[in-house]
Amino acid sequence: MSKEATGRTFFRGTVKSFDDQGGYGYIQADAGQGFNDLLLVHRQSLRRRSLQLTSGKRVLFTTALVPRGLLATDVHEEVVNALAAEGPPTAVVGTVKRINANSSGFIRLVDGKEAYFHFSYLNDSKRIPKVGDQVICRVVSTAKGLQAQDVAVEDVASSTSSADNWLAQAMLARDNKEYDTAVMLFEKGMRHSPTLQLAMSYAAMEKDRNRKPAAMRIYEEGIKLFPRNAKLREDAGMLAASLGEYPKALQLLEEALELCRKMRQGGEKGVLIYLARIHYQMETPDSLKQSVSYYQAAQHLFSRGRTRLPESDNLALNTAQIRIQHNRGSLAVRFLKSLKFEIVRARPLDQTTEGAEFVVQIRDPELQEGYGLAGHFVVRCMFKATVTLADLAAFDQSVAAWARSGLADEQVALLFVSSLPEDLERILSTRMEDRKRMLPAVVPFSQAQIENPNESRGILRSVLDRWLYRRDLFAGNNPVVGRRFFGRGKPLAELREAISTSSPTGIFGLRKVGKTSLLQETQRRSNEAGDIVAFIDLSRVPADISDTDWLYWRLATILKQEIDKKSFLREFSWRLGGAFGDFLEIPKNLKVASAFDSDLTRLLRELDAVPVSPKPKIVFLLDEIERLVPTSQGKSGFVGFFDFLSYIRGVSQESDNFVVIITGANASLAEAAQFNGQDNPIFNFFREVYLQFLEPAECELMIRNLGRGMGLTFSSRALDCIYALTGGHPFFARQLCSFVAERYSQRPLDVDDNKVQSLVDHYLDIRFRDFEEIVERFNRDFNDELEICVKLARNNGRLPLPELTGTAAAGAGSAIKHLIGYQIVQVRDGVAFLTIDLLTRWLRKRYVFDEKE
Repeated sequence: MSKEATGRTFFRGTVKSFDDQGGYGYIQADAGQGFNDLLLVHRQSLRRRSLQLTSGKRVLFTTALVPRGLLATDVHEEVVNALAAEGPPTAVVGTVKRINANSSGFIRLVDGKEAYFHFSYLNDSKRIPKVGDQVICRVVSTAKGLQAQDVAVEDVASSTSSADNWLAQAMLARDNKEYDTAVMLFEKGMRHSPTLQLAMSYAAMEKDRNRKPAAMRIYEEGIKLFPRNAKLREDAGMLAASLGEYPKALQLLEEALELCRKMRQGGEKGVLIYLARIHYQMETPDSLKQSVSYYQAAQHLFSRGRTRLPESDNLALNTAQIRIQHNRGSLAVRFLKSLKFEIVRARPLDQTTEGAEFVVQIRDPELQEGYGLAGHFVVRCMFKATVTLADLAAFDQSVAAWARSGLADEQVALLFVSSLPEDLERILSTRMEDRKRMLPAVVPFSQAQIENPNESRGILRSVLDRWLYRRDLFAGNNPVVGRRFFGRGKPLAELREAISTSSPTGIFGLRKVGKTSLLQETQRRSNEAGDIVAFIDLSRVPADISDTDWLYWRLATILKQEIDKKSFLREFSWRLGGAFGDFLEIPKNLKVASAFDSDLTRLLRELDAVPVSPKPKIVFLLDEIERLVPTSQGKSGFVGFFDFLSYIRGVSQESDNFVVIITGANASLAEAAQFNGQDNPIFNFFREVYLQFLEPAECELMIRNLGRGMGLTFSSRALDCIYALTGGHPFFARQLCSFVAERYSQRPLDVDDNKVQSLVDHYLDIRFRDFEEIVERFNRDFNDELEICVKLARNNGRLPLPELTGTAAAGAGSAIKHLIGYQIVQVRDGVAFLTIDLLTRWLRKRYVFDEKE
């Protein structure tokens, strides 16, 4: 354990696994800290979201107590000093303080700390160090403290005892900030008994005082005194680079590299990385090629030790390779840098000649607020001249994968192309205007637009204005997750608690009130918590499927896919899951339900024994559950639905690691004691949660955020007006805002309440199908509910409750309960009223005015 400056206690550990595009993995905590299980870490757990965790990386972390265990939080790299965070282990000099009988010892470093070493860590096994010898070594941090590696004994130019005297006095003066005295003592030491440690300590002091020319003079003197020492040239080269003297820096580092290889002094990896970094900073085509060459040489040495290049250097290597692959790749990097966008991921496409992809981070509040951008988004640079539909589909998949991992925006991505022909512009425009599919807005930039980095900000704004302001973010009819998901704090908390306590739960509400979005957002958050989630939208079941065998097969297939993403249970043997790539491949004589039970039962047993925290659960999310059961119109349910529901109930009651959540229009499915004369297996089984409309603050947040990305600003009075008209129903609020945006196409635009009110009647005439769908559903399945709504509309949306109880007397009580659950009706002070003013007006137009005519 360790403490940072904040005083918080941090634990040490090693990354066991991490899926960068999945966004989660596991940490193995060091022994002796009280942890027995692997700890889950996901993207939200990272101190820096763009941190790239790899197997074997050392990390520090805190923990958070969650209902099923501990979660690793505030995860960041374990660092000894600033240099270790950015490169290879730091090379330092020191003096051997003692040698142990087991061929090990301790080295006193320049800063007074001690590092352990073993003779197996010697750079030259023929030169065994003795107490008092000066050595040069690389220092790394381990769970047990500092460890010296690549230890090499140094030759000295004078008596050690005399040198130690000058060095000790000079360092004492330095520590007391008596710098003039320290300089005098260091100078005497350099004249009378110079040593490597004295020269390096003197130069380090001058660098710390920002006296870089003086430090360079000392290094040059040291090089003359110790011409065979690589470390002096390495430090001098880095100092020259910091002064912008790149040719001199490269010469010194190349000499250091030659000495490392010839004299077997160690430190070759570090010198290679420094050479690669300097060439990368120079940014010429030839220097970028040199950078790649040096990085690859260092990468080879790292792989021999079963380690990897530091994260920042691996990113630089990938970026340099992209820049030398194609001129447009180099232009793309220059353009992004000129915008002060930080590149946090870079990779060539599978076909390296076709293009490359970046994930960039922006820290510009003006851009983010002005266009509704997230902190990270994906940029793809195409090297080939023609962009096809297949290229765009692959780009969509990549954006979606990064979004699921929690790193990038799922709504906006940039595309750099050679030119923007009419057919490509038409395709991208059509995508932007597509209301049925939730595709990312791909914003194109031609090569001509990214060639001048001096005009980059103006070009960026003009292109974003042109493309993003044509979007209609309100118009989407599909379920939403991530940044598109707004509000719902209470039901999300209820579902989180339901999963934690393994409580079967039903989410009920009108169509398009957000049930599917809520389930999908729950799926996303449950995946982050380490659960194995199987989500099925039953409305998507093929039309010719009429029995539950398909459902067993589909659930098993999803479970197999989710387990394969984890770093545990890789050897699990499946009977149904993954055994058949297609439902039609299943042999007719296979007992599908039994095979499914075998998979699920063994999986639950195995998960219970897996040493991970939090303990994962299996979660079934079944959307549109009515699709399984018979309807009042005589449509039969799935063959075997009774047995399926009975089985789900049985597993839920048997295992605390299994939970099922369903959605439906209302709770009548679980309220009916029987179906067709048979006892209902899920009678009163599910805890009922009716999905409420958005609260005023949630609705306002949704409208403001979506509007911002379209160049629309809504006044407070406009927001109040929209909420009064829609009652906070998320679909109707979005559709009304979409209608307003459609009628006022000029951007940017301020929307006030007058603009909204002036369009209401026209909206009801044009978008009547949105309300007709509710009425048709009521008319088909819930006649009592429809009759109550119509009666309220005939009376301007309000009636004393006693006047409603006589309506459809046989089912009025449960109908009113359902309508209140839907939040279409509220009761206050004994008066029932419709909550959606737009629905009241439409019902009056449909049932009142039409009747008069």
